[in-house]
Amino acid sequence: MRTTTMAFAVVLAVASTVAAAEKKSITYYNQTGPILSRTSASPGDVPGHEIIQATRQDMTTSPDADWNEVPVINYGQSDLVGGSGTVSGYAVRTHKNGDKTYYKYQGKLTTVAEGGNTYTIGEGTVDLIGGTGKFANAKGSGTWKAGKGGAATIKMDLEY
Repeated sequence: MRTTTMAFAVVLAVASTVAAAEKKSITYYNQTGPILSRTSASPGDVPGHEIIQATRQDMTTSPDADWNEVPVINYGQSDLVGGSGTVSGYAVRTHKNGDKTYYKYQGKLTTVAEGGNTYTIGEGTVDLIGGTGKFANAKGSGTWKAGKGGAATIKMDLEY
């Protein structure tokens, strides 16, 4: 009986160690990549109103090896008037080992005019909602902020 109890305790200890998720806070950067598809519509209710659905492939860089030089496909929808409004969507990141992580995001976009040029900035929230392989039980949340030049900074608290 004592041997069985001890063996059970060892199995529980090992299982707890294996099942323990890694928690970390990371920062990564998405550089806007090529648009793979884009559809837009103008409802005509107000001048400059545009609804856009686009798919784009971006590239992630980070000091964290799991998130560095990793492509991400963004599936986004925007509802804009004069270039400003809301954005939401989903993203799929394919890590170097082939595992995937899945996200949903939302936020606000603003068009800024500067010196005769215009560009879009934005900010919002992002949730890591799952994954495959190493990231099968991944979850987390954070914020994103996009600035001039098509790059976004994402800060997240993750567990996987």
